[in-house]
Order: sequence, then C-alpha cells, then structure tokens
Amino acid sequence: MGVSKKKSGEIRGDLIPGLPEELAMECLVRVPFEFHSSMKSVCSSWRSLISDRSFNRERRSFGKAESLLCFVQPLNSPSPVNSPMMEGDVNEKKKEEEGESQTQQQQQQQQQPRVTGTPLYGLSVYNATRDTWHRVAIPERIPLFCECVAIQDAGKVLLIGGWDPETLQPVRDVFVLDFFAGEGSGRRWSRGKPMSAARSFFACAAVGSTKVYVAGGHDDQKNALRSAEVYDVEKDEWSILPPMAEGRDECHGFSTAKDFGFCVLSGYGTETQGQFRSDAEIYDPITNSWSIIENVWPFPDLSPRGRTAAAAESTGGFRGCKLWCFVDSERQSQPRWEIEDDSMKWKVAMETIRLPVTTMTSVFAGSLSGQAVAMIGGGGEESGTMMVKTTAEKNGGKWSHVNTPCSFSSLPFSYSSIFV
Repeated sequence: MGVSKKKSGEIRGDLIPGLPEELAMECLVRVPFEFHSSMKSVCSSWRSLISDRSFNRERRSFGKAESLLCFVQPLNSPSPVNSPMMEGDVNEKKKEEEGESQTQQQQQQQQQPRVTGTPLYGLSVYNATRDTWHRVAIPERIPLFCECVAIQDAGKVLLIGGWDPETLQPVRDVFVLDFFAGEGSGRRWSRGKPMSAARSFFACAAVGSTKVYVAGGHDDQKNALRSAEVYDVEKDEWSILPPMAEGRDECHGFSTAKDFGFCVLSGYGTETQGQFRSDAEIYDPITNSWSIIENVWPFPDLSPRGRTAAAAESTGGFRGCKLWCFVDSERQSQPRWEIEDDSMKWKVAMETIRLPVTTMTSVFAGSLSGQAVAMIGGGGEESGTMMVKTTAEKNGGKWSHVNTPCSFSSLPFSYSSIFV
C-alpha cells in the first residue's frame, strides 16, 4: 500500500463499509479522475485519501492512472462546443478586433514574429486513456506562446513566460495548475513567483520531482538570451544559474537521464535569426556549469521545437538525453546518431521517426506515455488530426489516427504530459 501510515490509520475500515481496506482501495483507484472531486464530498476518509498524493501513486501502481496530454494552442472557435468560454473572452475578443491594426504596427516596430490579430490561447487536454478532449477553464488570459511543463510528483502543470496578449511583450508570468487540489472541478489555478527575466521561445523542462529549468529565448528587443534559472515548485522560488556560452532563441529544453541535468538544444543567435545552431548545451548541477555538445542538430533550416521529443526513459548508466527526431517523409536524415561532449560525460542520442507527411505540411510532434504523437496541419487528408505511433510493434510501429474535434485541431505551441 502506498498510503502513508498516518493516512491509513485515519481511514482504515472506513473506505467502503464491509470491505477490507486493500479491496476497497482496488475499487476506488478504478474510479475515473473526472469524478474524484465528487468523491471528496462522500465522506472525510475519502476526502483524506484522494487529497493525498499517494493516491495517485496507487492508481499508477494498479495501472489505473489516466494519461493526459496538456497543450497550449490557439482557440479555433470563440466558443468550443464541449467547453464554456473563459470569463471575459467575449469582451476581450472585441477589443482585439478593434485593435488589430495597432497591434500589427506594434509588431512591425518591435520586429516580433508576425501574429494575425491577437489570438486567444487556451490549455487543451487530451485524455489518452479515455479518448476524450476538454479545455481547462482559466481565470485569466494566458500569455501567447507560453511554455507548458508538468511536475508529475507534485501533480502540477505550469504555464511559463510567453507574450502578453495585449502588448505582445515577453512576460515573466508563471501560472500553476494543481490537478490534485481544490474543490468543484478538482483543479485549482494559482500564480507562481515570476521569473527574474521576461522571456519567450525559450528552453524549458522539468528536472527531478520539484524543479523546472528555463534558459535562452528572447527579450523585448528580440535579443537572444544566454541567461538561465531554475524554479522550485514546492518552495515557489527562482534561483539564477550561470549563463550559457551562447545566446539561444527558439531553443528546446530536455531533462537528462540521471544526475538531474538540463539540456538546451539548438536555437539561434540575435544576428542569425532562423539559422539554427547544430550544437547543444548541458547544465550540470553538480559542477554548476555548462558544457557544449557539437553537431547534434543537423537541420539549420528547421526548428527543434515540435520536431524533437524525449524518448522512453533510459536504463543503465546512460548520462544525457535520448530523443526522438521527427522528420518529414522527404527529408534526408540518418536513422540515429549519438554525440558526446568534450568531457565524455554527457551524450545526446537521436533516433529518427518518419512522419507520414511531406515538407509542405506543418507538424507539431511529441511523446505521450512512451509513444510518439503528432498533430498535423497545413492541408491534406490528415490536416487538423492527431496521430499516435505505436512504438512497440515490429518495423518501427505504425501511425493511427485519433479523433480530433474541430475546436482542438489547431497546432499547439507547447505541451506536457501527466498521469492522474
């Protein structure tokens, strides 16, 4: 049993009258997550049990936890059929339309990436276990292009940085969604302590059970940043890290296997926008320093964002990152490659996954529960559809289509996955 002795002493014999605690637990862990908030109202013992994070570990140990894919995406429709609009969205939409011309002028002056109007962004959730979609209600408008990262042990999803929806300036904001707290919907939003620097299009990854690392991106003048910092989700504190060797805008972040390191892949400098670097930098928390790994990213014309994802967890003594590299069916690439840094301590290993689309199609790819996932856009039969690749089968597995409602079909900017 994963429930603490303190908790078990409080709930023993009270979970389901007439059933042994072990059997009652086997029953309760099978209840779908959407009903957990209602279960808390049944009795004090159920409230105590479900509010404890060990209950989620029990669900995982029994194989009953649900796998969620959370992603930040522009809203296709002002009022999705299966989800109410966030409060205030109607008025804000009118303001956006009236201020569209002014917004475009500001973008040109600030040399920011071109955005048509000021779209609304939302947090969408695909429940892969139950094959359902929904959009999480948020008390305020989230920043455009914010990074989405999950802390599994804490049961939290964070939205970090991005652009202010009205000024289109980078922000320091941190929004925290706690899946295991709160009443009503069973979910609760709060504001975390802001980053020390405003940034967008930066590398971000959860490392260990409580830490989130960020590095690079760009500031309000579109300067590529070298700065890095780390957030402790339990303490709600940011700590400054040594800067990277190079400024990296539009870089991608990953946690390393073992040693709680942080890898920042590719990106480009201030004077070389759109020319993606071939190297990566890895932060070592033991030495509090960065090291460079050369010749990791072979595509100078292609962003690693939405084209790379963490592969299945590494075993043995591998130290570094094992990543999937998603390539179009027409792009030439090695099936796999592995590069070490000069110290021979860190490695980045890439395995190619072929997408069933051409280079003319826009794609956002990632991973979910050990499987590759991809959202397809830009025309064709697969447009607006999410696909899942089963990796356990022979010959590299196969792609299968996921039913994607129209209101959830736009390509996401960032994503994370969590078990609940």
